[in-house]
Amino acid sequence: MTRLSWTIRAILLCGVCLTTSTLAAQDTPPPRAVRPDDVPFERVIMREKNDYFELNIRPLVIPNGKFWDTMKETELVRIVTEDGRTLEVKRKFITSYVKFPQLLLDEANRLTSIGQLDAAYIFYDRLLSDYPQYEGLSTSLSGYLYENAKVAFRGEKYGEALGFLEEANSYRPPVDNLDTAINAAADKLIGNYVLKKEYASARDLIARLSQRRFGNVEAVAKWKAQLEGEAAQKRDEAKRLLAAGDLNGAFVAAKQMRFIYSDVSGGAELSEEIARRFPFIRVGVTVPSVTTNSASMTFAATRDRRLFQRNLTELIGFGADGSQYASPFGTLGRSAGGVEFSLLFRNPSEAYPCSAQLLTQPATSPRLALLQESLSYVDLENGRELRVQLKTPHVRPEALARLEVVDQLPEAVPYQDKTSGGLRRYVVNPNYAMRNPLQPQALEIENFQYSSRALASLRAGQVDVVDRLFPTQVDEAKADSSLVVDYYRTPSVHFLAPNFDNPLMQSPTFRRGLLYAINRGAILNGRLLAGAEIRGCHLISAPIPAGLEADDPAGYGYDNSINPRPYEPEMSVTLFRLALLELQQQAEAAGTEAPAMPKLLKLGHPDSEISRESITAIAKYLERVGFETEVVVTPPEAIRASDAGVDLLYVEACVQESLVDIPLLLSQCVPEEHQSRYLRAAVRRLNEATNWTQVRERFWTVHRLTYDETTLIPLWQMRDYFVRSAEFGGISRQPMTLFQDVERWSALSLSPGKGNN
Repeated sequence: MTRLSWTIRAILLCGVCLTTSTLAAQDTPPPRAVRPDDVPFERVIMREKNDYFELNIRPLVIPNGKFWDTMKETELVRIVTEDGRTLEVKRKFITSYVKFPQLLLDEANRLTSIGQLDAAYIFYDRLLSDYPQYEGLSTSLSGYLYENAKVAFRGEKYGEALGFLEEANSYRPPVDNLDTAINAAADKLIGNYVLKKEYASARDLIARLSQRRFGNVEAVAKWKAQLEGEAAQKRDEAKRLLAAGDLNGAFVAAKQMRFIYSDVSGGAELSEEIARRFPFIRVGVTVPSVTTNSASMTFAATRDRRLFQRNLTELIGFGADGSQYASPFGTLGRSAGGVEFSLLFRNPSEAYPCSAQLLTQPATSPRLALLQESLSYVDLENGRELRVQLKTPHVRPEALARLEVVDQLPEAVPYQDKTSGGLRRYVVNPNYAMRNPLQPQALEIENFQYSSRALASLRAGQVDVVDRLFPTQVDEAKADSSLVVDYYRTPSVHFLAPNFDNPLMQSPTFRRGLLYAINRGAILNGRLLAGAEIRGCHLISAPIPAGLEADDPAGYGYDNSINPRPYEPEMSVTLFRLALLELQQQAEAAGTEAPAMPKLLKLGHPDSEISRESITAIAKYLERVGFETEVVVTPPEAIRASDAGVDLLYVEACVQESLVDIPLLLSQCVPEEHQSRYLRAAVRRLNEATNWTQVRERFWTVHRLTYDETTLIPLWQMRDYFVRSAEFGGISRQPMTLFQDVERWSALSLSPGKGNN
């Protein structure tokens, strides 16, 4: 329809309105469409004779005490157009008056009807923000969500579709046919879960849809009956295998039964019987097991050591007063001044061999050597109480006694390696003195290249616990109500250990250049964390744990005032040249040949997912500054680069009691002759600290020296998560290591535990 040309004369003659400003004679253009970010305006439809036209106006001001619908037809309405023109019009000539929220809603409905759902969302967002109670919005949103669900359903995204439909159901009144749509989406989604053997997700969805607010969802009854049927088949299979004496097969079948549907009739009683007759655990590990007991402080060696030995004292956690120690052999005591500690043995026959070990010469381990340096005398009272006095006070004297005693007490070995074939198997030592009648009789260790595969095996009931999750898998595992996710009490410390047999690696300048060449922040935040923020995962300026929280007592050795060095590849190239020049000058002074800049750097790493991702990225950064690289896999206990035959060794270290462990870590990674005299003196003074003030101050000196000299190339620390089945029992909350409480483990709890949710 041709828009009316307005003039003052025409308006007056028609008696339509009186103007207070002159309107130029021109064609009135159609009003512009509403936009989601508009300043509020309104729209009127005006009539003149048989012609109608629309006009966008500023919000209408109606005289006090009057409402639009009750105004008389002869009353004048004052309107102001968007461009500032003022009109006075009789009420009877305005046939329609649309407020701003209705304009937004109309446009949202129009876009929804033509399938432009993303565009419509912006209008709904404005409405929910500014006009959440507007009449008609609730019904419109229900329809909008229904249309989104249809799109998701056609794309076979049944989880998204059901989510849209559940939200649509929360608006009143809901769109028609919503119950039918919910049933269709639920049927597809539960079916997919069952097909993928994600039974916990299927059970959770069935439980949620069983609530009254969803009405009668036919898919719930259908799939509940199917799960019960599948679980009953596994129950019957487990009974047959148990009767035939196949405990291993019965264990697996019962485990699968509980994963499918734990409430199946007779299932709990069967599981209880199997748990009593066959205490057997399957462990999934993401770092291969060590082949022999090792004093190495790598993640794998520290994890597995608990299976091979019990120590005279053991660190079991951290409390408000710091580290907490216990002894598996008896009761620990400590003098108020920290100059003496005692151990009252439960079994007197164990007292003499342990006390004799403390005086063994030469020391059989670095830890024993550290204790003997501080030792004043050893006394055995009444044949069962060991009393150890030190030359000077120590803040944690029992930390010095974390000594293995397996040579003196073979009965202190918890498990024996009975591996055959590809699956590592440990069987409980029949002579183990601290054996629990209900502890696992056997442990089978299965290695997984990726924690996602380990997680899938855990959900399928093929393993009971997984030692470590890749950071990007943590949220997924936490969302599964059939699992329990927890973390170790202290972070792992990640660094590159140089091979000091390489002349260039002996140069602090060259090592510092390597550090500047690696974009550690990009690797940690991009490849490992994938943009997520996990407290306790951050860059470090020295290979010393900073604790999981800002006030974590386990982080007493870290100096937070020293910031990690940035990524500066230009600086690294300069430092490489400077290091080469320094070595040339030293060679000239000594009359020897100067080493050349190596073309190839050999990088080693344990076969873990975190180290694989990290070393791949590190190699690329080193290639950008001119090196060729070769990446090789090293044994899980490897901690010294020269022993592993590589130039740089990626190390995942477990530092638990920093005061004792950091000096040991430095000695394991760096030959003493390649430690500067300043660092050796600082470590010696740290060992002589008699109070916490001295410990902190002297630790900060060690931190500063390792930072300045780049003794080791620090990368980051990680909060390491592990995951177990909800029905798996016996693991303490936030343990120091995975096998810390292995004597109390139980694969099939007599009462199912609660998962993450």
